[in-house]
Amino acid sequence: MRDSTLTFRTVVVATDLSRYSSTALRYAQAIAHEHQSTLVLVHVIDPVSYAFPKGAPDVLAANQAALKELRQIEEDARRQGITVHSVVESGVICERILQAAADHHGDLLVLGTRAKTEAGRVALGTMARQLLAKASCPVLTVSPGAEAFLSSAGRWRRVVAAIDFSAASVAALHIAHGMVRDQLLVLHATRCGNEHCCSNCLERLRFLAPLNESHTVPVEHVVMSGDAGEVIASRAENLRADLVVLGSPENELSAEDFLLSTVLQVISRVSCPVLCVPPSGNPASSELIKEIAFA
Repeated sequence: MRDSTLTFRTVVVATDLSRYSSTALRYAQAIAHEHQSTLVLVHVIDPVSYAFPKGAPDVLAANQAALKELRQIEEDARRQGITVHSVVESGVICERILQAAADHHGDLLVLGTRAKTEAGRVALGTMARQLLAKASCPVLTVSPGAEAFLSSAGRWRRVVAAIDFSAASVAALHIAHGMVRDQLLVLHATRCGNEHCCSNCLERLRFLAPLNESHTVPVEHVVMSGDAGEVIASRAENLRADLVVLGSPENELSAEDFLLSTVLQVISRVSCPVLCVPPSGNPASSELIKEIAFA
């Protein structure tokens, strides 16, 4: 039985059935099993492949192979006691995944990232970057290196919540509070290097994530000066975190945004899964953001 309060009722996992997505599939299955969630497998076929007559038979064969593999995944999930459905769509990949998540009332979308490049970066494809910016539910990115974290899927013991005081990061902190079991690190990284500003930021963190009797998990508040991506990755490694949680990007990111995007840098640097959370849209949360902004 789970001790934490947050439960994902419907876990949607987008898969291209490649070797890069296999870890994400297993991780999504583990969450669904732990949370007793419904698991929705989404596979989207690119219609551009059908534009060339000579390629049509190969595409149809690939489609049949995909359906067969999805059925095998379904059977494996059902043997674990998981309620599972498959969705095979044709169209613009990002749009079809978002629609499938909406149709099934998904409250978590799981994506696989590619292996690290020679430069040491986890490659995040165009589709994944689009989903990070457009999804209305939290998006969990899982790299092939996250295989070592499968045992903690759905029962996250040590969590890093990275906060920049945006609406999305405040929503991320709320989610992190509900997910963590043993230890929560609330972290703000800044380049200012100003002792007074850091002290002010620390007070704001404590305001957002107070130590109170109703929350029994220890909460550590940390403000550090430095590059946000490096700081978050370093603290996650030191904590041996099972999960990093942060706010989703406001706009769609490109590969050229890597050096400027904390989200892309964190996904690239950490081994554990990364959960990106969009703003909640709750009016009370908006008022809280305003209060913090002028603190």
